[in-house]
Amino acid sequence: MEKGKRLEAELQLPEAIIQHIQSFLTGKEAAQTTLLSKPWYAAWLTRPDLDFDQKAFARKSDLDTQRCANRFWEFVKKTVGRYEKFNLQIDSLRLRIHGSSKKYSCSKVNELIMKALKMGATCLDLSLFFHDRAFTLPHEVFGSENLIRLSVSNCKIGIGADGKVSCSRLKSLTLDNVRAEGDIIWDIISSCPLIENLSLSPSSYPFTGFVDGPIILHEFCKLKRLSLNRVDVHPSYFGDFSSKFPCLKDLGIHRCYGFKVIQISSHSLECINFTQDRMLLLRVKFDVPNLRRFTFSGLSIPSLSFATSTTTTTWVSHISIKRQSPPGARWFIDLNKLLKELSPSTISLSFLILAQKSLDNKGKIPSLTKPIVKNLTINGLYSVCPVLFYDLFQCCRPIYINSKSYIGEKKNNDYMEFVNKRMMLQVSLNSCIAYQRLSGGSDLKEVSVLFYDKSVSAWRPQLLDTSTSVGADEHRTRLRLRWKH
Repeated sequence: MEKGKRLEAELQLPEAIIQHIQSFLTGKEAAQTTLLSKPWYAAWLTRPDLDFDQKAFARKSDLDTQRCANRFWEFVKKTVGRYEKFNLQIDSLRLRIHGSSKKYSCSKVNELIMKALKMGATCLDLSLFFHDRAFTLPHEVFGSENLIRLSVSNCKIGIGADGKVSCSRLKSLTLDNVRAEGDIIWDIISSCPLIENLSLSPSSYPFTGFVDGPIILHEFCKLKRLSLNRVDVHPSYFGDFSSKFPCLKDLGIHRCYGFKVIQISSHSLECINFTQDRMLLLRVKFDVPNLRRFTFSGLSIPSLSFATSTTTTTWVSHISIKRQSPPGARWFIDLNKLLKELSPSTISLSFLILAQKSLDNKGKIPSLTKPIVKNLTINGLYSVCPVLFYDLFQCCRPIYINSKSYIGEKKNNDYMEFVNKRMMLQVSLNSCIAYQRLSGGSDLKEVSVLFYDKSVSAWRPQLLDTSTSVGADEHRTRLRLRWKH
């Protein structure tokens, strides 16, 4: 027995390693590791990364949220008290409050944040949703010299009467659904010379604004990732891009406004992500020689142009378009133009078609050069798809087709989703075979279904005829098209 205990002790991981493993888990998952052994339990008791999520304390038997809040804050009090008793330091605090009464929890949240800063926390991740109103973040947060990473959601921001910001070590800042008055946001950002990751998103209901007027960002020599969501972007923002952000690698522009035509020139950018939720024609010119990934999601087809230098590296593009009305011939011509611009990349194209009927575009779409689309995903109604496929084949050459089905209110029903996805893939297959038989579809050489074989971790094809049915495992099934030209 003594030999067994000695061997167990020799095989035991150091506490620092155990705590590092626990840091990748949620608070609930990390607590479950305490069942492994006493050292894991001891490591959890003194872990440097605190994670408090009020939802983890909810029970179905609770008739009101107050009981859940009481259990939650009792656990927080006990945990923090243990750290204070033994004078332990922490690295990070992750706090999630969902739907509590501000009157009850406001002081407790303030107290917890202040204690975390006092215990040496360098990372704060706070999502604080209250029924009453937005929680106002303590101004001491922006006076902390220790902070390296700060993420704040559903809060109001203030920096105190003296207006002092002392986050000189801050490298990552995320402000999501926040409210700030005047130039507070820009005062904070300009006081963080080491910032590498910056994500900004204004508040929604019950607040109406983020900052007054469009944004004007200063130069950030170390910024690597920038994400803007629902922000009024000043037209001059994109001018002289390389000198403003010489190290920027990842740019996200989501649902922003204030511009229609932009030009981006950067030798450091590698990933660009646009999201557009309005029927607005977006015109963008790119000169990004090191681009590796381009993503667009929106309601309309953007007008893009890429400088020839952009094609010096291997890159991929992902285009996702939602359409509520039947697409006409002009729409497919614009799509073809977009795909031609993206043709130096490996293209993935996705549609969500919500139209109840389709338009007869036969003979209206001229003869076009058809770029290759590696992955085509169709998400729509059955009645629209046969005609949609025919029109799509007039402007592109898809290699793989993945089908989904829009099922509206039943989207959370797993069985209905299974049935609809299987039926949609069958419709896609029949549409491809029908196109192949048409006189104009003779360029489609072969249609096959690929099933993913888990035993060999590979896709396996099967040649089809009109009687072939799609397999049962719809999650691992797709169509493979072979073209003559």
